[in-house]
Amino acid sequence: MHRLLSRSHAFTLLELMVALGILVILVGIIVPKVSRLREVEQRVCCRDNLRRIGLALSAYGEENRGELPRVIYDQAHAPRSFTAFTGADALSPFTKDSAVAANDVTASLWLLIRGGYIKEPVSAVFICPSSGGTPDPMLDAHGSPTAIRWRSNFRSPNHLSYSYASPFSDAQGYGLKSDFLEPKFVLLADRNPGKGPSQDVTAPTPEAPPMTMRIANSRNHGQAGQNVLYGDIHADFCETVYCGVDGDNIYTAQTDQPVMTGQAPTANVRGFLGRNIGPAWPTDSYLVPAEGY
Repeated sequence: MHRLLSRSHAFTLLELMVALGILVILVGIIVPKVSRLREVEQRVCCRDNLRRIGLALSAYGEENRGELPRVIYDQAHAPRSFTAFTGADALSPFTKDSAVAANDVTASLWLLIRGGYIKEPVSAVFICPSSGGTPDPMLDAHGSPTAIRWRSNFRSPNHLSYSYASPFSDAQGYGLKSDFLEPKFVLLADRNPGKGPSQDVTAPTPEAPPMTMRIANSRNHGQAGQNVLYGDIHADFCETVYCGVDGDNIYTAQTDQPVMTGQAPTANVRGFLGRNIGPAWPTDSYLVPAEGY
């Protein structure tokens, strides 16, 4: 009898081990599939966010003679520079003593919220669900709820998942005007990844294989690619940063100085990234802010 019980017990352990092995295999199959499905849903939501922002940009342009959102531009002292996330608690970004710095690209986007071009929940539209960011809580400097009209910028980079085509440049013919944008010009996209500490170039060449190209893609979607909003207000998911006009790298300026009138820019170049660099050509999409900039 003792021998039979021992055999029965051993058989039960073997069955349990087999069952656990099958469970591990199933988990290994199901979990990645669920993760992929979740990412697909998040990409769709992110793309819808860009479309909503695009419609708001279009409405802003219609009411402002075609001009897309832009705060004060210091053309005399910083014609190609940009700033970001300054003066969140300023009462206005346009007064002489405003805490919003000139050439602030994120305060320019905030004008869509301040002007009511994006309805509730306004700040959630600026968050990619794959990014880990959170909507701006609409609090003042002391942590108390405040009205939108008393805010002039996003509180921190954590509350903005996207980068905007810099409206600050002295390049001949450059300007964000809704009536003159080329359909392929990129207005907005998932956050510019910047340049990592181990990267000696801003981006791989356009001919680089997909796994190499990943280092240049936005981090919002695991560097698989980025959702991109074009001038004709349609949005697509692109697996390469070279998706602007004539293969423009949307996260860099084509050159570190404006392209002279009569000269053509070189297409498909890695480009330049920095706070003191701006769009170099009328169709040069330079989406900022970037990680680390």
